[in-house]
Amino acid sequence: MKKYIIAVLAIIYSVSLFCQERDYKTLKGLSWSIGLPIECRDLPGMGLTANIGYDCAYPVNDKLAVGFYLTGGGGFWGEFKKYSDVDHFHPVFRLTAGLMMQIGDPENKPWLVGVVPCTGFGLYDMDMVLPVEVRFGKYITDRWYIMGELTYHISLANETASIEPAVRVGYNFGRKVKK
Repeated sequence: MKKYIIAVLAIIYSVSLFCQERDYKTLKGLSWSIGLPIECRDLPGMGLTANIGYDCAYPVNDKLAVGFYLTGGGGFWGEFKKYSDVDHFHPVFRLTAGLMMQIGDPENKPWLVGVVPCTGFGLYDMDMVLPVEVRFGKYITDRWYIMGELTYHISLANETASIEPAVRVGYNFGRKVKK
């Protein structure tokens, strides 16, 4: 019963966020991505991942906002040629944190740039990897934005070499205007 009460309160609180006046110059967004991890060294294969993230950037001046983003998600990938009949599909997991920048006039759909310089970790075919990621995108409306993302996973055991292109879509909730 407590779970239902908490869920109902969370939904009511979330709906009330949309009714408040917001400043969309500050990026406080929720984003989702679909990626295609490609393994090209140890066991060549391809898969599918889904990620969710939080993007945040505060204005420094009229044309630049700087902040951070957090992303986590997972999926699977399968081998092109079966190495074994037992495990043909392998899990993928990733958690990253990076630098987010909003460049340009916030009123005229600014550009978004994100970088992850090995700040995070992941599991790729049960091998621990460090992500190097670059994002580049633009606002398509005042609130919605889209980004292209390319991640290279650095294997700590020198076993795997994988890249993961992805498309990310986000929604900017902004921040509440103080009166």
